Amino acid sequence: MEIAVCIKQALDVSQLKMDPKTLEPLIHVTPMKMSDIDRNALEEALRIREKHGGKVTAISVGGDKAKEVLREAIAMGADDAIHILNDIGEVDEHVISEALAEILKMKGPFQIILCGEMSIDKYTAQVGVRVAEKLGIPCITYARSISIEGEEVIAERDLEDRIEMVKAKMPTLITVTREINTPRLPQLIAILRAAKKPIETLNLSQLKVDLKSKLKTLSVKGIEVKRKGVLIKDLPVDKAVDELLNNLIREGVIKR
Repeated sequence: MEIAVCIKQALDVSQLKMDPKTLEPLIHVTPMKMSDIDRNALEEALRIREKHGGKVTAISVGGDKAKEVLREAIAMGADDAIHILNDIGEVDEHVISEALAEILKMKGPFQIILCGEMSIDKYTAQVGVRVAEKLGIPCITYARSISIEGEEVIAERDLEDRIEMVKAKMPTLITVTREINTPRLPQLIAILRAAKKPIETLNLSQLKVDLKSKLKTLSVKGIEVKRKGVLIKDLPVDKAVDELLNNLIREGVIKR
């Protein structure tokens, strides 16, 4: 079983701060980490390998620091890692999916390709489905459980208002949700070994794919929250509670 996992070094949005004057996010000083849902995808790849045998290859597109998440993937248990070094500047989901699909074709064939349902910083949910389209293989999205029977993958999809069971022949690409598993924590000895493991690196500019971005981000701003400053005072507790409830009802926060 040859399994590939696409992982991203994403902004740690829990530490993202905004400029109080412009409301623009301070991206350049925000720490980076492996996108949480990609970590779930990697964990699922490792569990499939443990059950069915084979090899897990982690692939990431990004700058020099993207190697950090690949070393983390190796520490968790990935057998190999491929770094597509972004040496052309800002790129969109189109370019990233073009690069990933090309590397997957070059280094494959892979029976299963796993991705997080979306990244924790952009939430576009575009890369996985675009890669599957470019490879011409089935795509299963929002999987919260995966099982393999012979040459087929069976997945349980979380569609919020219902659960759907689907089946696809391998090779197939699957995007997973957070609920699929709880990722393992790498041991210290594994982290030390990962630091010495060679990582294959290819320059994005050298790939024979369309490297022209289709989207351009014009601006990113935080939401300004203004309070109405309603103050309830000088009333007995029971009447103050009634007044608070009436205000919440008028605002549509609760229903009578």
